[in-house]
Amino acid sequence: MEDVQKKRPVIGCKGYVHVIKEGDTLYKLARQYDVRLFDIMRLNPYVNVYNLQIGDEICIPTMPAQPDKIYVVNEGDTIGQVLERLDVGFDALARWNPTLLEVELPEGLVLKRPVIQPREQSEES
Repeated sequence: MEDVQKKRPVIGCKGYVHVIKEGDTLYKLARQYDVRLFDIMRLNPYVNVYNLQIGDEICIPTMPAQPDKIYVVNEGDTIGQVLERLDVGFDALARWNPTLLEVELPEGLVLKRPVIQPREQSEES
């Protein structure tokens, strides 16, 4: 079965297409893509937020909603060391920093850093 979620550039939209699947809400999509609900709604003024239809396509902004923090790469830093210092995964950091696709990190490179929100502990713990 083909995955109904697609990421592809959208002409006229600074983002990606998300194909609505069962259970999707704009709130869930905002959390999934790490963007503000307002930004999804602004890019999709024709979408009835209370009645999403399976198979509908909506624009998702490409940049996460959280404010920038930076990390300046030091001489000899590797991607692994940077990820460990920032306590983030590669995918999260790469969304903010397309230059991460380069082989080495030049000294002095300024990286945008996602803000990690603390999660509440579950009641079971």
